[in-house]
Amino acid sequence: MNRRENHNTESLSLRIYPDSVLREVCEPVERFDSELRDLLDEMLRLMRAREGIGLAAPQVGILRRLFVCEIQGQSMFLINPRIDTSAGSDSMVEGCLSLPDTQVDVTRNREIRVAAYDAYGRKKQLEVTDLWARVIQHETDHLNGVLICDHGDPIEAESTGGAG
Repeated sequence: MNRRENHNTESLSLRIYPDSVLREVCEPVERFDSELRDLLDEMLRLMRAREGIGLAAPQVGILRRLFVCEIQGQSMFLINPRIDTSAGSDSMVEGCLSLPDTQVDVTRNREIRVAAYDAYGRKKQLEVTDLWARVIQHETDHLNGVLICDHGDPIEAESTGGAG
């Protein structure tokens, strides 16, 4: 484990731009153990507390390829995600927990197929559309050090919620 992985999940804190950890490219997860599952659960609690729909590990200072997301009560943990195929595109205003009071109109693929692992190291493939596809692309961007502000100029924000 590196220094950013050694963490106490009770003390996770949200990293806010321009924190340099948000620009780092994350390393793959290699151990699927109870510490990983505890981290995912704590990230989900933090995301809910901040009223987000996605949260990636670098947003809490951990440089590993994993994120949590939740839409309408359905939560998902994706570890070492890889977007294999994509189709269609549309634009939508996105917010980000690490860029408070910032919204950007982002064009993303409307449909994606993603390969990833669950919290127990089981491989899975998902085909998702619309908001699920958008959130997974947004969070995968975080794992590569890409933020919504890299997709365009911020627009005038009324209130920010949204993805991680």
